[in-house]
Formats: sequence, C-alpha cells, structure tokens
Amino acid sequence: MSKIVQISDWVQLHSRRMKKSELTPKQISVVPCPTCGVPAGKRCELHSGALRSEPHAGRKFAAFEDIEGKNRIHLVIDEC
Repeated sequence: MSKIVQISDWVQLHSRRMKKSELTPKQISVVPCPTCGVPAGKRCELHSGALRSEPHAGRKFAAFEDIEGKNRIHLVIDEC
C-alpha cells in the first residue's frame, strides 16, 4: 500500500505571495491562450487579428496555474 505525501508548504506559501501580475511575459507565453487560441510562444490577438498589448486574463491565470502545478512535489512512500 502506498501513500502520497505532498511536500509543498513553502511552495504554497511562495505561490500565495506570487500574484498573476508578477509573472513575466516569458512565463505567461509558455501556455497557449484559452481565450484567443494562439499557441504557446505567440502573443495574444484581438478579434481583428491584430496583436494585443497585454495577454488575456485567462492566459495569465493558466500560466500561474501551470507554474504552481510544476512546483508541487509528490513523494510516494511504501507502507509495509
């Protein structure tokens, strides 16, 4: 039988301190935009096809969630 133990206290504390507005443009661009559909690495677009000056809020949130998820550490401990 195994038990999953999350060792993420400091990661969660750090994540709470980090706000979506503190992400760099490079961090935001690593995820595709759920609003306009541009792939990772490309800038968000307006409906007209012109480039947006700021990424969509949904993309910022997705990037934050992606970074937070990668920072979680899971250990599997076998119980005898």
